[in-house]
Amino acid sequence: MSETVTRPESPPAPSRTNDELPMPLALAGDAGASRAAWRWLGFHPRAMPPIARGNYRRELAAALFIPFMLVAFEGTVISVLVRIAFEGTVNRPYLNVVTALLSVAPALANLSSAAWVSLAHGRDKVRFIVTLQRVMVLLCAAIALAPSTPFGLGLIAVAVLGARCCWAGILTIRSTVWHANYPDGTRGRIAGKLATVQVLLVATLALGLGQAMEAAEWWYRVLLGVGCVMALVGTWLWSGVRVRRHAALRRAERELTPRHGRGLGSLWRVLAHDRDFARFMTFQFLLGVGNITAGALLAIVLRERFGVSYKMGLAINTAIPMLCMPLSVPVWARLIDRSHVVHFRAIHSWVFVASLAALTAGIWRGQLWLVALAVLAKGIAAGGGALAWTLGHLDFAPPHHASRYMGVHVTLTGARGLISLVFGVSAYEALEAHTPGSGWVVFAICLVVTMLGACGFGWMSLHMRKTGYKPGLRHRDIEPTTQGAS
Repeated sequence: MSETVTRPESPPAPSRTNDELPMPLALAGDAGASRAAWRWLGFHPRAMPPIARGNYRRELAAALFIPFMLVAFEGTVISVLVRIAFEGTVNRPYLNVVTALLSVAPALANLSSAAWVSLAHGRDKVRFIVTLQRVMVLLCAAIALAPSTPFGLGLIAVAVLGARCCWAGILTIRSTVWHANYPDGTRGRIAGKLATVQVLLVATLALGLGQAMEAAEWWYRVLLGVGCVMALVGTWLWSGVRVRRHAALRRAERELTPRHGRGLGSLWRVLAHDRDFARFMTFQFLLGVGNITAGALLAIVLRERFGVSYKMGLAINTAIPMLCMPLSVPVWARLIDRSHVVHFRAIHSWVFVASLAALTAGIWRGQLWLVALAVLAKGIAAGGGALAWTLGHLDFAPPHHASRYMGVHVTLTGARGLISLVFGVSAYEALEAHTPGSGWVVFAICLVVTMLGACGFGWMSLHMRKTGYKPGLRHRDIEPTTQGAS
């Protein structure tokens, strides 16, 4: 079903102009004031190209509700809550492993992306995404009902990992929807607006959850139950999204099946036949391993080295970086909209390097203010990272291969999460067992690996400029016998 591109203007009537607003704002008291505020901030649908307004309005409205569920599956949130709530209930090694697992679950779950690409192949994208959202609501309810026992801890871990697998599928398939619905020059801006709403809500909700659990730990059960109801509203709103030229897209996907195959073999074939993308993924792998490993251990270090409470742990691990993201997203969005993602990463990656340098120094010297400074810098970097992670593969992928490229990208993110979990926890525990307080060395190793990734992007950017690589050539088709441009 195709999206209507133009729409006749309605007769001037103040009471009827709310259809341009996200539903929650349209229902608010002074619609004119709300509309003016959102237009000034650049969130109003009229700030977008006419061809994108309808779907953007629907996605923006859904983004005001779905984070009430996502907060339960955010690795930086659930890891802090579990590390403190289950202290004394289960033994320390088991608790630290589960805490690290929950921290890397967002990355680890991306190993499921190959399956999602195959399952969604040739199918209705919106219906597929909405189904996954509803499964996530059920898993959020399971967390709210989990008992405060070792079994309950395991149940939470399974629910979070399952929900993150569903979210990986949503991100993988949503890239195809965005590729069809939003023009190249504005896709980064639209993704930035949606990401800003999501992170602001998750950060605010995380702080509220921490405050409530300071009063009584059982409050999280009530709040997550309310979150399930809110998320159901969000899934209903998202079901109104329409994919432009959807029938033609599904037909093209089905016609590709005999020639390109499905599953992991299809994803690895992308790397074999697009060498530019393979190089990009190599340096992205290095950049990601360092960041994910450090993030996996941060909740553990905050509790063991600094003795933080619920509120302080969530403020440092979640709220500060997430609240900094919206400040940087507009700047990063302008940069990524006018440059190739490789040139973007060559600049952007060094903010992550600076963040890890401050984090390593703070943990080494036992200075919490340096850790806070590090997560602030991480929030600034994450604003651009969210855009590049979501949109970067589209600078290499032909339109009908967008899901396959995204599948490669998120599968490798999952591999990074697995390496980070195994290496990070084992190295940290071994160092702390040998010499208490020496776990900071793991963060120093993360810093070096991340620097290698940043240097790789710099080299690739220079190489592309010297060889005259032009973004206009980026949407080349991939045949099994064709070698990718070097």
